[in-house]
Amino acid sequence: MATDDDLAIVAQGLHKRYRRTEALRGLDLTVPVGTVYGLLGPNGAGKPVTGL
Repeated sequence: MATDDDLAIVAQGLHKRYRRTEALRGLDLTVPVGTVYGLLGPNGAGKPVTGL
């Protein structure tokens, strides 16, 4: 388990809606320092998340 000092990104309970389309519902994400994560939606679209 990583400590707070080992984490580049901590997100809890993220929600995002585009009018009627719910894109995120309660997303929890932790990204350790020095790692690269990609977050993809059902159509394959997404944005990279980099732990600096």
